Amino acid sequence: MTLAPPTWKFTRANQAALQLFGVASEADFTALGPWDVSPERQPDGRPSVEKAQEMITTAMRDGSYFFEWEHQRFHGEPFGADVLLTRIEVNGQISMQATVRDITERKQAEWMLRANEERHRLILRTAMDGYWFVDTQGRLLEVNEAYCRMSGYSEQELLTMSISDVEAVELPVDIATHIRKIVSQGEDRFESVHRRKDGSTFNVEISVQFKPIEGGRIVVFIRDRTARKMADERLRQSEEKLRVRSQELEEMNIALKVLLKQREQDQKDIGEKVHANVKQLVLPYIEKLKKRKLGEDAAYLNIIEANLHGVISSLATTTSGKLHVLTPQELLVANLIRDGRQDKDISGFLNLSIYTIKAHRRNIRKKLGLIKEKANLRTFLSNL
Repeated sequence: MTLAPPTWKFTRANQAALQLFGVASEADFTALGPWDVSPERQPDGRPSVEKAQEMITTAMRDGSYFFEWEHQRFHGEPFGADVLLTRIEVNGQISMQATVRDITERKQAEWMLRANEERHRLILRTAMDGYWFVDTQGRLLEVNEAYCRMSGYSEQELLTMSISDVEAVELPVDIATHIRKIVSQGEDRFESVHRRKDGSTFNVEISVQFKPIEGGRIVVFIRDRTARKMADERLRQSEEKLRVRSQELEEMNIALKVLLKQREQDQKDIGEKVHANVKQLVLPYIEKLKKRKLGEDAAYLNIIEANLHGVISSLATTTSGKLHVLTPQELLVANLIRDGRQDKDISGFLNLSIYTIKAHRRNIRKKLGLIKEKANLRTFLSNL
């Protein structure tokens, strides 16, 4: 479109201009000025009438002027535009040619890009992991707050530093080699140790990616593994303590088994010695006394003999695991049988009927699993 002084209203417009502004005809359009197809105020707050006059004055003075402008279609819809004003002279008459381009889509794309960049910056600022944006020389171009907290440096300090200033394991030559490897591979993941501002160190897990932009850039995410390392060490120490304690308990268990076995053997030895002493040192003399005519004292002698066999039978509970199923009375009978006593003799010793003694004998065979066996009971008991 063209504009002419002194009113600076439009004098001509092509079809594209009419369509852009939503005006039906060129006649309708030439009744308007630039401020009539603009909102009342521009994005900076200035009135469109005032600012449009300023743009025209600048173009007239300089010959042309290119700028962004907020236009408005005839029905009221605003849109962003690039405007080029060019001073022209035809037949001695000075006027202005205006070229307008709708940049709505470009503005939307720029807005989306800015929104995405702001969102990414927000994510990086609030991330728990540290973040670096590094060039291929190892210089820190961008860092986030998380890494500032990890290292103790401010953002301004870190942006004057290189990887070698905080790396505590690799030398500068090693870092350069590592960067070349990352550029070649495209990515890497490894562990290292970084140095804080106060000189202390902390363990880190690093994930990097190479981006072939702006001459080559490396995106780095750093995770502080100090707490994890401490937890791993505590776990290792706990496992070691548990292993040592388990070994101690196992050794104690073995020792207790040895002691218990020795105690059982000692009890068995004592029982066998008592049993042998009673049979060798006591019972023979009782037999000699029984051959004498003792009268009423014979009953007491029988009681003494029976009680001695009772003592022997009580010891048998500690010397033979198979006899624990027998009652005390059955143990007494079993010991007398093992000593070669017949049912009649046992009946007299214990002052029980012979039928009771036979019943005890059957119960003893049953409990010892000899009901269907032909084994001699005395022989069996002697071998226990």
